[in-house]
Amino acid sequence: MKKRVLSLALAVAMCLSLGACGNKEGKESPEAGIYTPGTYVGISEKGMGGKVTVEVTVDANAITEVNVTKHGETPGISDPAIEKIPAAIQEANSAEVEAVAGATLTSEAIKEAVANALAVARGEAEPVVEDDTASVELPFESPDVIVIGCGFAGMNTALAAAEAGANVVVLEKTGKWGGSANVGGSTLSGAGTKMQKEAGIEDTPELMVEEIEKRNADNGGSENYNEELTWYYARHSGEAVDWLDSLGVDLGDRVPRMPSLYEPMNVARVYSSGKISTYIEAVGKLLTEQMEAGKVAILYNTAATELIMDGNAVVGVKAQAEDGSALEFRAPATVMCAGGYGHSEELLHKYNFQNCLTTSPEFCTGDGFRFALQAGGVLKNMDYCSTYAGGVRDGDNFVKTMSVRVKDFPYMIFINKDGQRFVDELGAEDGSDYDEITSWWKKGDNTVYIMFDQAMVDELHGKEMPIFSGDKDWSKWDKAVESGQEVFKADTLAEVAQLAGIDADGLEATVERYNGFVDAGEDADFGRTREMKKFETGPYYIIRTIPYVMITSGGAWMNDKCQLLNEAGEVIPGLYQAGEMVGNANICGHTTFGGIQNTGCMVFGKQAGTQAAAYAAEK
Repeated sequence: MKKRVLSLALAVAMCLSLGACGNKEGKESPEAGIYTPGTYVGISEKGMGGKVTVEVTVDANAITEVNVTKHGETPGISDPAIEKIPAAIQEANSAEVEAVAGATLTSEAIKEAVANALAVARGEAEPVVEDDTASVELPFESPDVIVIGCGFAGMNTALAAAEAGANVVVLEKTGKWGGSANVGGSTLSGAGTKMQKEAGIEDTPELMVEEIEKRNADNGGSENYNEELTWYYARHSGEAVDWLDSLGVDLGDRVPRMPSLYEPMNVARVYSSGKISTYIEAVGKLLTEQMEAGKVAILYNTAATELIMDGNAVVGVKAQAEDGSALEFRAPATVMCAGGYGHSEELLHKYNFQNCLTTSPEFCTGDGFRFALQAGGVLKNMDYCSTYAGGVRDGDNFVKTMSVRVKDFPYMIFINKDGQRFVDELGAEDGSDYDEITSWWKKGDNTVYIMFDQAMVDELHGKEMPIFSGDKDWSKWDKAVESGQEVFKADTLAEVAQLAGIDADGLEATVERYNGFVDAGEDADFGRTREMKKFETGPYYIIRTIPYVMITSGGAWMNDKCQLLNEAGEVIPGLYQAGEMVGNANICGHTTFGGIQNTGCMVFGKQAGTQAAAYAAEK
């Protein structure tokens, strides 16, 4: 198969003499034997991810050390070859060793690079000096499909496009595949799955759509979401879960559930193992087979920077290599799987929150949203963003490191800047009003104050129930109390209110009223029935909290073929998308829906890859 190298500079600089650069020890006269002793550089262009560079040290007759110094191979997949092949070569005193199963291309590239270095050591080839400028090798003449991003959606997209016959280039700005899935949860959702049938649960796409309609009935209905996408997801979610199941991933006890963190479903259809790494490994194995077959090339540490337009059509992508050099790729179809914008303070402030924190990975900076607008796309539901409550600032750090355990946590009350309660802090035990309870995080400056007294804190400490999540030794709490920046402590309600910057009279009135509700056994304001306790003993504690974001919910408008649409509702030729930037709110409206993100990466990734390949085949 013909190969093309896109070089950013001269790939290899030739040296004038062997003594000058082939032998790092600088020996001028070789000892008798096979080799001139020293350390030599060898390069192969045949790695799965492009160039593989080795350093080989020899004495007069033997290989004494082999090290792989640079490569662009896939983490995890290539590791066994990088570990085992150099040791095998040294032991055999030869580059002719067996490849490592499952990492054939990497094995062969290391062997070839070592052979090239040994040829220099024998005086049979000119020595080379490794050049630090990057080069890109493709296993085909030109790509049919470009995929931006190699997260879980990008992996499924590239796999589907390759299986449909396309040659695929994937541009991944980090050093490994998996994206947000590497740090996210493992929940899936699907209607009519094998696991539901095993549990005796009857479910259909119609029931899933009915539930989405019900959840959105009071907040705009179908105006908030794209019914095409809703139905497409509902009809294909079950088969996506079953497909992943067929790959042998770990799905725990295989029992469908209704997570209490979200509104209850009409039937149990959420599945979770806690081991999303098995999902990535399973899809990665299939993708590796396509890479070894020469159908897919993944370019790591290569960030897409701009779409290439021809009129209103997308015909390629500009990118930047790790060393800052510019690259340009042309293809009939481009699929954006670039993730959300949860790590962009600028975009979160623009579309969603005055104050917030994030747990979204640092590479989720909204690149695809910028590309969509560049191509004439339309962003929808950007005002809606599902959040988690109780984030606590840690200095100027945008990344959430501390949060209050607000879900079903005893005793606490929520108050605003006026010192007033405004919600049943715990809500229904089945989680049916979870969205309503957390909606206030999106109002005003997004700041909510959480209050305890000393007796409550002491009781929680004795029960080993830390106020901050994961704070088993209470060290984060102690430090925060001592600093007094976000946790305020004082002997009286008036003093603690002043420290926190809230209305003291309002707080005193609220606490007096709430204590009366506890005595009466009835919360006349908000109907709270659980975990109520009077505030009686100081010191009092007030914690200033703000929401934190894991994923974003808005996205670029598209049809059920994953083609982006412009303001007029017309298809933007050559441009598709999948993954987080589709926008969960565009699929299921203004509601939280467990498992839709991971399953959506498969549902729309497969569709985007298949449709992009078909479009490219027509060109």
